[in-house]
Amino acid sequence: MPEHTADLLSCWIRRWGSKTHKKWWRIIPHCIWWTIWRERNGRNFEDRFNNIQKIKESCIATFYFWCKEHCIENAEQLVDLLGLL
Repeated sequence: MPEHTADLLSCWIRRWGSKTHKKWWRIIPHCIWWTIWRERNGRNFEDRFNNIQKIKESCIATFYFWCKEHCIENAEQLVDLLGLL
């Protein structure tokens, strides 16, 4: 496991698939960190706690909406990618 967040993000590269797939793989670490950051803020400032399943669902939903907004070319491809996760 890399020691720093920047190291983790820099090693998260998939070298397969189309340009769209590469965009998706670049978005995944950002979705994970965004979800963790939101959960941390909810726990620290709003006294709100989510179970691990809810956190995972939030991460996948964020990923879906970010892909839909920025880089989706074919919805079926995105469903296939979500199946791989």
